[in-house]
Amino acid sequence: MADVRDVLLDLGYKIQDHGREFRMTPLYRDSNNSSVLRVYKDTGWWTDFKENKAGPFEELVRLTLGLSNIEEARAVIVNKYKFERSPRKTSKIEHVKALPKEMLLHLVTDFTYWNNRGISSDTLSVFEGGVRTEGPFKDRYIFPIFNSSKTLIGVTGRDVTGKSPLKWKHLGPKSVWRYPLQINYNIIKDTKQIILIESIGDMLALWEAGIKNAIVMFGLHASRQLLSTIVSLDPDEIIIALNNDGYKGAGNDAAVKLSQTLNKHFDEGVVRIKLPCKNDFGCMDKKEILEWQKS
Repeated sequence: MADVRDVLLDLGYKIQDHGREFRMTPLYRDSNNSSVLRVYKDTGWWTDFKENKAGPFEELVRLTLGLSNIEEARAVIVNKYKFERSPRKTSKIEHVKALPKEMLLHLVTDFTYWNNRGISSDTLSVFEGGVRTEGPFKDRYIFPIFNSSKTLIGVTGRDVTGKSPLKWKHLGPKSVWRYPLQINYNIIKDTKQIILIESIGDMLALWEAGIKNAIVMFGLHASRQLLSTIVSLDPDEIIIALNNDGYKGAGNDAAVKLSQTLNKHFDEGVVRIKLPCKNDFGCMDKKEILEWQKS
């Protein structure tokens, strides 16, 4: 009786063994990425991370052989290979707790801090933030983080006094934040391009220059949930623009590691590193940012 590996090899796949799964180049479409298609060894459940497709093993066989329906593929699997797949294992669903709406009380529309850093009031008004006058985020400019259902799942605040040793303060699980996707989702889908950056300050500087397709990572590493979102957006180009910390700096090293991770999910040439010409976009004026964009 054949197993998943036997069937894949017979279909012509050149597989790479990665623990619980096999990785390979899809044979049912043009691709030169040897790990974009992944198949679980035990169930045959597969995912094409470029096409954002997934399904049972029978569907992969159908696509590969060019069969008209899944019943034909099932017949091939049973009659030729004597293969019966195991039931698909279900994964746990991560539930994100909503934050109380009171977190957005006591906000005043004071753009002074960001205006002094070259960010216009028009840009800031897009993100529904303000300076909190009471509570644990007092004297911080608050940016609310919403999910696709407009549920408040996070808050991040920048100290505006210059007195706090902690410039930024966060509340909520950053691993599930996809900021500001609740605002620029359609822009990213239209441009087919994503710019990955470290901070909200970078995002505001880019937005001020008319570049509105960035996603903030809130640090140097992309969470599993954010990677999944990036794949589902199906961009033609991903630009990694983390902070330019100089040769072997933290931002530079993280950019290389992130590109290696993303290249496992996208075809060659989609992902590229293009760091800002200064330490970060907040240090650059509009002219410099537009020159960076053209480079």
